Amino acid sequence: MDAPPTSTHVELFAVQPRISLEDYASEESFVERHRALARRIDQLRARDGSGRPLHPALAVWPEMVGAPLGIMGLLHRVRRSRTTQAAMSRVALSKALSLLWAAVRHRPSSLEECLYAATAAGVHRAMWRTFSGIGRDFSLWVVGGSALLPRNRLGADTPDFVPVNARTYNTSYTFSPQGRCVAVTRKVNLVPTQEDVVRLSPGRPEELEVVLTPFGRLGTVICYDGFREPHTSQEPSFVPAAQVLDALGADILAQPSANAWPWDEPWAFNAPGESQLRREQWFSEGLYSQLAALHRVRYAVNPQLVGSFFENVFEAPSLIFERVRAGEVRVLAQSMDPRTEDVLHVTVPLAALG
Repeated sequence: MDAPPTSTHVELFAVQPRISLEDYASEESFVERHRALARRIDQLRARDGSGRPLHPALAVWPEMVGAPLGIMGLLHRVRRSRTTQAAMSRVALSKALSLLWAAVRHRPSSLEECLYAATAAGVHRAMWRTFSGIGRDFSLWVVGGSALLPRNRLGADTPDFVPVNARTYNTSYTFSPQGRCVAVTRKVNLVPTQEDVVRLSPGRPEELEVVLTPFGRLGTVICYDGFREPHTSQEPSFVPAAQVLDALGADILAQPSANAWPWDEPWAFNAPGESQLRREQWFSEGLYSQLAALHRVRYAVNPQLVGSFFENVFEAPSLIFERVRAGEVRVLAQSMDPRTEDVLHVTVPLAALG
Protein backbone atom coordinates (compact mmCIF):
# COMPACT_ATOMS: atom_id res chain seq x y z
CA MET A 1 0.00 0.00 0.00
CA ASP A 2 1.07 3.60 -0.54
CA ALA A 3 2.42 5.46 2.47
CA PRO A 4 0.12 8.22 3.77
CA PRO A 5 1.02 11.88 3.23
CA THR A 6 3.64 13.15 5.69
CA SER A 7 2.49 16.78 5.77
CA THR A 8 -0.74 18.50 6.75
CA HIS A 9 -0.25 21.43 4.33
CA VAL A 10 1.24 22.08 0.91
CA GLU A 11 2.20 25.30 -0.86
CA LEU A 12 0.90 25.46 -4.43
CA PHE A 13 2.42 27.72 -7.10
CA ALA A 14 1.12 28.43 -10.61
CA VAL A 15 3.86 30.05 -12.70
CA GLN A 16 2.72 32.40 -15.48
CA PRO A 17 5.80 33.47 -17.47
CA ARG A 18 5.54 36.06 -20.21
CA ILE A 19 7.74 34.62 -22.93
CA SER A 20 9.55 36.09 -25.91
CA LEU A 21 11.93 34.69 -28.51
CA GLU A 22 14.90 35.99 -26.52
CA ASP A 23 14.17 33.38 -23.84
CA TYR A 24 15.15 30.69 -26.36
CA ALA A 25 18.37 32.17 -27.69
CA SER A 26 20.42 29.54 -25.85
CA GLU A 27 20.08 26.83 -23.24
CA GLU A 28 21.63 29.20 -20.71
CA SER A 29 19.09 31.94 -21.39
CA PHE A 30 16.21 29.48 -20.97
CA VAL A 31 17.62 28.07 -17.74
CA GLU A 32 18.22 31.50 -16.21
CA ARG A 33 14.83 32.83 -17.31
CA HIS A 34 13.00 30.17 -15.33
CA ARG A 35 15.37 30.05 -12.40
CA ALA A 36 14.53 33.73 -11.92
CA LEU A 37 10.88 32.69 -11.54
CA ALA A 38 11.93 29.94 -9.13
CA ARG A 39 13.67 32.57 -7.02
CA ARG A 40 10.37 34.45 -6.82
CA ILE A 41 8.76 31.26 -5.57
CA ASP A 42 11.51 30.80 -3.01
CA GLN A 43 10.89 34.27 -1.61
CA LEU A 44 7.20 33.46 -1.09
CA ARG A 45 7.66 30.22 0.83
CA ALA A 46 6.83 29.96 4.53
CA ARG A 47 9.86 29.14 6.69
CA ASP A 48 10.62 28.16 10.25
CA GLY A 49 12.97 30.00 12.59
CA SER A 50 16.04 28.43 11.00
CA GLY A 51 14.98 29.38 7.47
CA ARG A 52 13.87 25.94 6.36
CA PRO A 53 10.60 25.58 4.39
CA LEU A 54 7.66 24.78 6.65
CA HIS A 55 5.74 22.79 4.05
CA PRO A 56 6.39 20.81 0.89
CA ALA A 57 5.66 22.77 -2.27
CA LEU A 58 4.46 22.10 -5.79
CA ALA A 59 5.29 24.52 -8.63
CA VAL A 60 3.66 24.07 -12.03
CA TRP A 61 4.91 25.74 -15.22
CA PRO A 62 2.66 26.16 -18.29
CA GLU A 63 2.19 24.06 -21.37
CA MET A 64 4.38 24.74 -24.43
CA VAL A 65 6.98 26.64 -22.40
CA GLY A 66 9.62 24.44 -24.06
CA ALA A 67 8.08 24.26 -27.53
CA PRO A 68 10.39 26.88 -29.15
CA LEU A 69 13.60 25.33 -27.76
CA GLY A 70 14.45 23.92 -31.18
CA ILE A 71 15.60 27.41 -32.22
CA MET A 72 18.40 27.54 -29.61
CA GLY A 73 21.52 28.95 -31.23
CA LEU A 74 19.58 29.99 -34.32
CA LEU A 75 17.73 33.06 -33.13
CA HIS A 76 19.57 35.21 -35.67
CA ARG A 77 18.18 33.02 -38.46
CA VAL A 78 14.56 32.85 -37.35
CA ARG A 79 13.99 36.20 -35.66
CA ARG A 80 12.27 37.75 -38.69
CA SER A 81 10.07 34.73 -39.41
CA ARG A 82 6.39 35.59 -39.34
CA THR A 83 5.14 32.05 -38.76
CA THR A 84 6.23 28.96 -36.90
CA GLN A 85 6.29 27.07 -40.20
CA ALA A 86 8.71 29.58 -41.72
CA ALA A 87 10.93 29.41 -38.64
CA MET A 88 10.93 25.59 -38.74
CA SER A 89 11.99 25.70 -42.37
CA ARG A 90 14.95 27.91 -41.51
CA VAL A 91 15.93 25.66 -38.61
CA ALA A 92 15.73 22.68 -40.97
CA LEU A 93 18.10 24.35 -43.45
CA SER A 94 20.55 25.02 -40.64
CA LYS A 95 20.43 21.43 -39.43
CA ALA A 96 20.48 19.61 -42.77
CA LEU A 97 22.91 16.88 -41.63
CA SER A 98 20.97 16.20 -38.42
CA LEU A 99 17.76 16.00 -40.43
CA LEU A 100 19.34 13.58 -42.89
CA TRP A 101 20.48 11.34 -40.02
CA ALA A 102 17.02 11.45 -38.42
CA ALA A 103 15.34 10.71 -41.74
CA VAL A 104 17.51 7.67 -42.40
CA ARG A 105 17.28 6.31 -38.86
CA HIS A 106 13.62 6.97 -38.06
CA ARG A 107 11.88 7.25 -41.45
CA PRO A 108 9.48 9.95 -40.21
CA SER A 109 6.18 10.54 -41.96
CA SER A 110 6.68 14.31 -42.18
CA LEU A 111 9.32 17.05 -42.16
CA GLU A 112 7.97 18.22 -38.81
CA GLU A 113 8.57 14.83 -37.18
CA CYS A 114 12.04 14.70 -38.71
CA LEU A 115 12.86 18.10 -37.24
CA TYR A 116 11.48 17.19 -33.81
CA ALA A 117 13.66 14.06 -33.75
CA ALA A 118 16.74 15.97 -34.95
CA THR A 119 16.44 18.62 -32.22
CA ALA A 120 15.09 16.38 -29.43
CA ALA A 121 18.34 15.82 -27.55
CA GLY A 122 18.93 19.57 -27.12
CA VAL A 123 15.30 20.32 -26.24
CA HIS A 124 15.21 17.53 -23.67
CA ARG A 125 18.52 18.58 -22.12
CA ALA A 126 17.33 22.18 -21.72
CA MET A 127 14.06 21.08 -20.12
CA TRP A 128 15.84 18.61 -17.86
CA ARG A 129 18.59 21.00 -16.80
CA THR A 130 16.08 23.76 -16.10
CA PHE A 131 13.39 21.94 -14.15
CA SER A 132 15.45 19.18 -12.54
CA GLY A 133 17.77 21.91 -11.28
CA ILE A 134 14.87 24.03 -10.01
CA GLY A 135 13.40 21.06 -8.16
CA ARG A 136 16.74 20.15 -6.56
CA ASP A 137 18.04 23.63 -5.77
CA PHE A 138 14.76 25.08 -4.47
CA SER A 139 13.36 21.94 -2.77
CA LEU A 140 10.28 21.87 -4.99
CA TRP A 141 8.10 19.30 -6.67
CA VAL A 142 8.00 20.64 -10.22
CA VAL A 143 5.74 20.01 -13.19
CA GLY A 144 7.89 21.52 -15.91
CA GLY A 145 5.27 22.67 -18.39
CA SER A 146 5.70 20.86 -21.69
CA ALA A 147 7.80 20.57 -24.84
CA LEU A 148 7.44 18.66 -28.11
CA LEU A 149 9.43 15.44 -27.78
CA PRO A 150 9.53 11.83 -28.97
CA ARG A 151 9.87 8.98 -26.49
CA ASN A 152 13.32 8.55 -24.98
CA ARG A 153 15.02 5.22 -25.64
CA LEU A 154 17.10 5.76 -22.48
CA GLY A 155 14.07 6.00 -20.17
CA ALA A 156 12.57 8.81 -18.13
CA ASP A 157 15.11 9.59 -15.43
CA THR A 158 18.14 10.76 -17.40
CA PRO A 159 19.32 14.04 -18.94
CA ASP A 160 20.49 12.14 -22.03
CA PHE A 161 18.18 11.51 -24.93
CA VAL A 162 17.95 9.12 -27.87
CA PRO A 163 14.62 9.11 -29.75
CA VAL A 164 12.81 5.78 -29.94
CA ASN A 165 11.35 6.96 -33.25
CA ALA A 166 10.07 10.21 -34.75
CA ARG A 167 6.55 10.09 -33.29
CA THR A 168 6.38 13.29 -31.22
CA TYR A 169 4.17 14.18 -28.28
CA ASN A 170 3.26 17.24 -26.24
CA THR A 171 5.29 16.02 -23.25
CA SER A 172 5.44 17.11 -19.61
CA TYR A 173 8.04 16.03 -17.03
CA THR A 174 7.51 15.94 -13.26
CA PHE A 175 10.55 16.30 -11.00
CA SER A 176 11.05 15.60 -7.31
CA PRO A 177 12.98 17.86 -4.88
CA GLN A 178 15.94 15.53 -5.49
CA GLY A 179 15.92 16.50 -9.18
CA ARG A 180 14.66 13.09 -10.30
CA CYS A 181 12.21 12.77 -13.16
CA VAL A 182 9.39 10.82 -11.52
CA ALA A 183 6.72 11.00 -14.25
CA VAL A 184 6.32 11.66 -17.96
CA THR A 185 2.91 12.79 -19.23
CA ARG A 186 2.02 12.81 -22.93
CA LYS A 187 -1.02 14.83 -23.96
CA VAL A 188 -3.85 12.53 -24.95
CA ASN A 189 -6.20 14.93 -26.77
CA LEU A 190 -4.74 17.10 -29.53
CA VAL A 191 -6.34 20.52 -29.99
CA PRO A 192 -8.08 20.74 -33.39
CA THR A 193 -6.58 23.23 -35.88
CA GLN A 194 -3.49 23.61 -33.66
CA GLU A 195 -1.74 20.44 -32.51
CA ASP A 196 -3.27 18.19 -35.14
CA VAL A 197 -1.69 20.26 -37.92
CA VAL A 198 1.92 20.18 -36.64
CA ARG A 199 2.26 16.38 -36.82
CA LEU A 200 2.02 15.59 -33.12
CA SER A 201 0.88 12.17 -31.93
CA PRO A 202 -1.64 11.65 -29.13
CA GLY A 203 -0.55 10.02 -25.90
CA ARG A 204 -2.30 6.93 -24.56
CA PRO A 205 -4.77 7.38 -21.68
CA GLU A 206 -3.66 4.09 -20.15
CA GLU A 207 -0.19 5.62 -19.65
CA LEU A 208 -1.50 8.40 -17.40
CA GLU A 209 -0.11 8.00 -13.88
CA VAL A 210 -0.13 9.48 -10.41
CA VAL A 211 2.98 10.17 -8.33
CA LEU A 212 3.05 9.66 -4.58
CA THR A 213 4.32 12.79 -2.82
CA PRO A 214 4.43 13.96 0.82
CA PHE A 215 1.18 15.84 0.12
CA GLY A 216 -0.74 13.06 -1.63
CA ARG A 217 -1.03 11.69 -5.14
CA LEU A 218 -0.19 14.09 -7.97
CA GLY A 219 -1.39 13.75 -11.56
CA THR A 220 -0.93 15.90 -14.67
CA VAL A 221 -3.46 16.76 -17.37
CA ILE A 222 -2.00 18.89 -20.15
CA CYS A 223 -4.46 21.69 -20.95
CA TYR A 224 -7.14 20.18 -23.25
CA ASP A 225 -6.87 16.87 -21.37
CA GLY A 226 -8.47 18.62 -18.41
CA PHE A 227 -11.66 19.46 -20.32
CA ARG A 228 -14.82 17.46 -19.74
CA GLU A 229 -15.95 17.48 -23.38
CA PRO A 230 -14.37 17.91 -26.84
CA HIS A 231 -14.27 21.24 -28.63
CA THR A 232 -15.92 19.78 -31.75
CA SER A 233 -18.21 16.92 -32.75
CA GLN A 234 -15.47 15.37 -34.90
CA GLU A 235 -13.41 14.00 -31.99
CA PRO A 236 -14.85 10.56 -31.19
CA SER A 237 -11.69 9.45 -29.37
CA PHE A 238 -11.71 12.36 -26.89
CA VAL A 239 -10.88 11.23 -23.34
CA PRO A 240 -11.68 13.37 -20.23
CA ALA A 241 -8.31 12.56 -18.67
CA ALA A 242 -9.07 14.18 -15.31
CA GLN A 243 -11.60 11.43 -14.71
CA VAL A 244 -8.92 8.83 -15.45
CA LEU A 245 -6.56 10.34 -12.88
CA ASP A 246 -9.36 10.74 -10.35
CA ALA A 247 -10.05 7.01 -10.66
CA LEU A 248 -6.33 6.39 -10.07
CA GLY A 249 -6.61 8.24 -6.75
CA ALA A 250 -5.13 11.66 -7.60
CA ASP A 251 -5.46 14.26 -4.83
CA ILE A 252 -3.97 17.18 -6.78
CA LEU A 253 -4.01 17.84 -10.52
CA ALA A 254 -1.49 19.96 -12.37
CA GLN A 255 -2.94 21.41 -15.58
CA PRO A 256 -0.20 23.19 -17.56
CA SER A 257 -1.96 25.29 -20.20
CA ALA A 258 -1.32 27.61 -23.14
CA ASN A 259 -4.38 29.31 -24.61
CA ALA A 260 -3.74 30.55 -28.15
CA TRP A 261 -7.18 32.08 -28.70
CA PRO A 262 -8.18 35.63 -27.66
CA TRP A 263 -9.36 35.36 -24.07
CA ASP A 264 -12.08 38.02 -24.30
CA GLU A 265 -13.41 37.19 -27.77
CA PRO A 266 -16.00 34.66 -29.01
CA TRP A 267 -14.92 31.04 -28.72
CA ALA A 268 -13.56 29.67 -32.00
CA PHE A 269 -15.71 26.53 -31.86
CA ASN A 270 -19.04 28.04 -30.89
CA ALA A 271 -21.92 26.08 -32.39
CA PRO A 272 -24.40 28.02 -34.55
CA GLY A 273 -26.35 30.32 -32.28
CA GLU A 274 -23.81 30.20 -29.44
CA SER A 275 -22.07 33.39 -28.31
CA GLN A 276 -19.90 32.39 -25.36
CA LEU A 277 -16.48 33.96 -25.02
CA ARG A 278 -13.32 31.91 -24.66
CA ARG A 279 -13.03 32.92 -21.00
CA GLU A 280 -16.59 31.68 -20.41
CA GLN A 281 -15.95 28.43 -22.25
CA TRP A 282 -12.82 27.80 -20.16
CA PHE A 283 -14.94 27.66 -17.02
CA SER A 284 -18.06 26.03 -18.49
CA GLU A 285 -16.28 23.13 -20.24
CA GLY A 286 -12.85 22.95 -18.63
CA LEU A 287 -11.41 21.36 -15.51
CA TYR A 288 -13.19 23.83 -13.23
CA SER A 289 -16.58 22.59 -14.45
CA GLN A 290 -15.87 18.91 -13.92
CA LEU A 291 -13.92 19.09 -10.68
CA ALA A 292 -17.18 19.18 -8.72
CA ALA A 293 -18.12 15.75 -10.10
CA LEU A 294 -14.80 14.06 -9.30
CA HIS A 295 -14.51 11.83 -6.26
CA ARG A 296 -10.89 12.13 -5.10
CA VAL A 297 -9.19 15.20 -6.57
CA ARG A 298 -9.28 18.17 -4.22
CA TYR A 299 -6.96 20.81 -5.74
CA ALA A 300 -6.01 21.86 -9.26
CA VAL A 301 -3.11 24.12 -10.30
CA ASN A 302 -3.61 25.64 -13.75
CA PRO A 303 -0.76 27.92 -14.92
CA GLN A 304 -0.98 29.72 -18.24
CA LEU A 305 1.63 30.73 -20.79
CA VAL A 306 1.47 34.39 -21.83
CA GLY A 307 3.42 36.31 -24.44
CA SER A 308 4.18 35.26 -28.01
CA PHE A 309 6.48 33.60 -30.47
CA PHE A 310 6.02 34.06 -34.21
CA GLU A 311 2.27 34.09 -34.97
CA ASN A 312 1.35 32.45 -31.67
CA VAL A 313 -0.09 34.78 -29.02
CA PHE A 314 -1.00 33.33 -25.61
CA GLU A 315 -3.27 34.94 -23.05
CA ALA A 316 -5.31 33.68 -20.11
CA PRO A 317 -5.18 34.01 -16.31
CA SER A 318 -3.62 31.26 -14.23
CA LEU A 319 -5.84 29.61 -11.62
CA ILE A 320 -5.65 27.53 -8.48
CA PHE A 321 -8.95 26.03 -7.40
CA GLU A 322 -10.40 23.58 -4.91
CA ARG A 323 -13.24 21.10 -4.71
CA VAL A 324 -14.71 22.23 -1.41
CA ARG A 325 -17.26 19.41 -1.26
CA ALA A 326 -19.26 17.34 -3.69
CA GLY A 327 -20.82 19.69 -6.22
CA GLU A 328 -18.95 22.83 -5.12
CA VAL A 329 -15.70 24.33 -6.45
CA ARG A 330 -14.07 27.62 -5.52
CA VAL A 331 -11.20 29.61 -6.99
CA LEU A 332 -8.40 30.06 -4.46
CA ALA A 333 -6.22 32.30 -6.64
CA GLN A 334 -6.45 33.86 -10.10
CA SER A 335 -4.07 36.12 -11.99
CA MET A 336 -5.35 39.66 -12.22
CA ASP A 337 -4.11 40.12 -15.78
CA PRO A 338 -4.29 37.41 -18.48
CA ARG A 339 -1.39 38.96 -20.41
CA THR A 340 1.33 39.75 -17.84
CA GLU A 341 3.79 37.65 -15.88
CA ASP A 342 2.64 36.37 -12.50
CA VAL A 343 3.24 33.73 -9.84
CA LEU A 344 0.21 32.51 -7.89
CA HIS A 345 0.70 31.10 -4.40
CA VAL A 346 -1.60 29.48 -1.87
CA THR A 347 -1.00 27.31 1.19
CA VAL A 348 -3.71 24.71 1.64
CA PRO A 349 -4.53 21.95 4.15
CA LEU A 350 -4.67 18.33 3.18
CA ALA A 351 -7.51 17.33 5.51
CA ALA A 352 -9.88 14.80 3.94
CA LEU A 353 -13.05 16.09 2.30
CA GLY A 354 -16.27 15.67 4.19
